[in-house]
Amino acid sequence: MYPTAARQGSHTGAMVFVGAIGLVLVVVFGLCGGGSTPRAQATPAPSQAPLPKLADLDSAWIDQSAPAQVSIGAEATITFKFRNTGKVAWTRGTGSEASLAFVGSNANFDPKMAVNWPQPGRPAVQNEAVVAPNEIATFTFKVKGVAAGTYRIDVRPVIVAVGPMRDQGVYTEVVVR
Repeated sequence: MYPTAARQGSHTGAMVFVGAIGLVLVVVFGLCGGGSTPRAQATPAPSQAPLPKLADLDSAWIDQSAPAQVSIGAEATITFKFRNTGKVAWTRGTGSEASLAFVGSNANFDPKMAVNWPQPGRPAVQNEAVVAPNEIATFTFKVKGVAAGTYRIDVRPVIVAVGPMRDQGVYTEVVVR
C-alpha cells in the first residue's frame, strides 16, 4: 500500500506528462494547420517587372581605374564605370541587375586571385540600387596577388537574367610582382 501523498505525487506527475503531450499536440497542429481555426491567407508576393529584352540593353564604357600592380599576398581594388545606354533600368537584386563579367575564357587569370566575388567569372555587381537609362553604373572588385605574372581581365556588363551586352574591348591588367 502506498501513502496518499505518494499516490498524489504520482498522479500529478502523470498530469504533467499528459499536459506536456497536449501542449506538444497543440503546437504541432497550430504549425501544421490542423484544427478548425481559420488561418489568414498569405499575401501574394508583388509581381516582378518583366525581364528586359536583350535588344533593349546596351552600355558604353566611361572610365576605369589604372592597371593594378600588387605584390604576392597584397590586394588591389579595381573599378569600371559603364553608362546605361539602353532603354531600361538596371536594378540591383532583380533579374535586371547588371554585373561585370569576363569576356571569353580569361584563361590566364588565376581564380585564386578573386577576393569575395559574387560568382567565378563575375567579379562585381552594380554598386547603385538603380541605374536608369543614361546614368552611370560603377563596378568595383578586388584581386589578390597569388603568383608573379601579368594577368589580363577582359570584361563587359551583363544583365543577370537576360544575357551579355556587346563586347567593347574593355580590359585591365593586373601585374603581380
